[in-house]
Amino acid sequence: MAEKKLLGGIELNRIYQRDCIEGMRMIPDKSIDLIVTDPPYLMNYRSNRRVANERFKHITNDRDSNGLIADYIAECYRVLKEDTAIYMFCSWHHIDFFKTEFEKYFKLKNLIVWNKNVHGTGDLKGSYGPKHELVLFGHKGRSLLREKRLPDVIDCAKIPSLKLTHPTEKPTELLKIFIRNSSDKGGIVLDGFAGTGSTCVAAVETGRNFAAFEIETEYVTAANMRLDSLAIPKEDVV
Repeated sequence: MAEKKLLGGIELNRIYQRDCIEGMRMIPDKSIDLIVTDPPYLMNYRSNRRVANERFKHITNDRDSNGLIADYIAECYRVLKEDTAIYMFCSWHHIDFFKTEFEKYFKLKNLIVWNKNVHGTGDLKGSYGPKHELVLFGHKGRSLLREKRLPDVIDCAKIPSLKLTHPTEKPTELLKIFIRNSSDKGGIVLDGFAGTGSTCVAAVETGRNFAAFEIETEYVTAANMRLDSLAIPKEDVV
C-alpha cells in the first residue's frame, strides 16, 4: 500500500464527505498551492429542459447561502500559501456578491470567460442563449503563470449532457489549463466543493496532489469511481 500523504488533520488524494468549512479547518495555515473550485452559484440551479424526470436533484446550498460562500472565501485565503492563485467559477447572476467577497482577500487579476461553445436554455422567448460561465482568477500575493499566456476568453467544449456525472460538472481539459498554469508538479490543489471529482482528476492527471470535500454521498461515490479508474491510492470515505 502506498504511504499516506497527510496535511494537518486530513489525508491528501482522498475526497472527504464533509462540509467544506469543517474540513478546511483541519488544514494548516498557508499549506495549499492552488485552489480551483466551483462553489454553488446561489441561484437554485436546475436544468430547464422539459423532461419527465430530472437526472439530478437540486444542488445542496445553492440558494440563500451567501454566508457559506463568504466563510469559504475567507478559509481559502487562510489555507493558501503566499504568492499563489485561486480560480473560482461563478455565474453572472450574482457576480456582484462573488466579486465583492473575493476582493476582500484576493487581488482580482482576470474575470475569465469560459466559452462553452454551445448555449443553454433559460428563457427561450425573452433572453439571449447563455453560452458562457465566469471564473474569478486572483492572487494571494503574486503568482506567475507557468505556461503560455492565454486570452481571458477560453474556448472549451462543455461536457455533453448524457455524459455528465454532476449537473454543473466542468471539463477536466479546462481545469488542467488552470492547474498547469498556476501550480507546479507535486503541489496541492484544493476544491471545497468537489462534486464528482473533476478538479481531483485534473490534479492527478497533471502530477499534483489534491485536498477535497463534498457533502453529497452520491457525488462522493461517483468521484471515487472516477479516481479508482485512475488507479491512485485511496481509502474509504469518512
